[in-house]
Amino acid sequence: MFSITVRNNIFLRLLLHKDAKTFFELMNRNREHLSRFMPRITETKSVEDTERVIALFLKQLSENNGFRAGIFVDDQLIGIAGLKYIDWLNLKTEVMYWIDKNYSGKGITTECVRKIIEVAFIQYNLNKVIIRMSVDNIGSIKVAKKCGLYFEGINRQDEMLSTGFTDMRVYSILKEEHFT
Repeated sequence: MFSITVRNNIFLRLLLHKDAKTFFELMNRNREHLSRFMPRITETKSVEDTERVIALFLKQLSENNGFRAGIFVDDQLIGIAGLKYIDWLNLKTEVMYWIDKNYSGKGITTECVRKIIEVAFIQYNLNKVIIRMSVDNIGSIKVAKKCGLYFEGINRQDEMLSTGFTDMRVYSILKEEHFT
């Protein structure tokens, strides 16, 4: 089974259909917290919807186009993180993540993102890892900086949120920078 140890009690694990109810409950608890920067979360309205999302995650991994895994602390699902896609032609990827509001600000996301970057460079042999976030997403900006990514610039009105278009900050790190 696909599993990545972040540290002794934190790991990333592929979600299976048996996780659908727990995953749905996690999203429901965090719907308001997440919807500001993830408006598509409102599309997941039932356990059945969540099962379809998990099926997409499994398909993504089977097609070697990245992965989305559950963040587990002491076997409790607290978030999602992974590689949104893999651009095999240009050997780059984009990291995605979100975490339960009760675990936010504790460094868990940063640890998971560091591990995912390591996986991207070592296991997938990619050259560049990107993190993009709304200019207003202070937490994600902190994660990118703590993980050593470099600010590349701002893509103007690049993503539609529930409040309208938002500018997106782009951070990246190259394989050669990560290992120096």
